[in-house]
Amino acid sequence: MKTVKVLVDGVGDYNAGDVVRNAPDGLVEIAISKTRNAASGQLLAEMVGGGSEDVADTERLQFELDKTRKALAESQQREEALRAQVDELSKPPAGQTGEDLDVLKAKAKELKIKGYVAMSADELHAAIEAAGGDGDAK
Repeated sequence: MKTVKVLVDGVGDYNAGDVVRNAPDGLVEIAISKTRNAASGQLLAEMVGGGSEDVADTERLQFELDKTRKALAESQQREEALRAQVDELSKPPAGQTGEDLDVLKAKAKELKIKGYVAMSADELHAAIEAAGGDGDAK
């Protein structure tokens, strides 16, 4: 709960001497920033009771927010690194394209080799050669 004491007349809807409990954010901002009257230099409002607690709470919340933002940034960097690793692992082996594997599987299907779907390119080459086809599958 934020309580503000108004020190001059005409601060929003409030007059000098008003103590505003559960003050609106604008009035609280005037009190916290120690805004002064431009002509007289008089302070417009001040925090009364709970003001320092609110400032401490604000600082604590700001610290938690900064900590959470840092953790989020680290998490996003980690996610990007993991996505790059997944993309790298999803690529076919060096010298082997996805089309080559499809051709080998088609040849294995033609030769009716059991379990060809789960075989790697090297296993398919060996199975095709053993079945009497050429290992190049072309």
